[in-house]
Amino acid sequence: MDKKEFIKTVSKFTTGITIVTLGDSKKGFYGCTMNSFTSLSLNPPQILFCVDIRNGFIKEFKRNTLVNINILSDKQKDLSNKFASSPELRWKDTKFKVSKNDVPFFQDSLVVIETVIDKKILSGDHLIIICGLRKIIHLKKGNPLAYFEGKYLSL
Repeated sequence: MDKKEFIKTVSKFTTGITIVTLGDSKKGFYGCTMNSFTSLSLNPPQILFCVDIRNGFIKEFKRNTLVNINILSDKQKDLSNKFASSPELRWKDTKFKVSKNDVPFFQDSLVVIETVIDKKILSGDHLIIICGLRKIIHLKKGNPLAYFEGKYLSL
């Protein structure tokens, strides 16, 4: 299959935007924008997301077990762009809090979910990360930030 045709095809599927954060205050914080996030299981409650193996933080995803999922609102487009850009700029002048698990989160997100990594599966050029839910630590009213055909949209 032609790579460009495949990308064009999957861009027709509207996805929500998240920023996955990990790390701790001693070793440093990491995070990146992702739209490859979905629920996986109700019993036990699990989610999954996929990380490109060329991601500069892939070692951190392999090393850390605690991860926060920030489901972004349409007011967080700039934050999404920032965490999709240069890793050196992501945390500079960025407002965040640290949850009880010592992992950063963004308080203006619609939902922030504390998770623990249960399993990692290498498939193609991505690492599939399956996480068990610990708790929802923040809930805000608003509209989601979505992605369709390579562009942001809000509902």
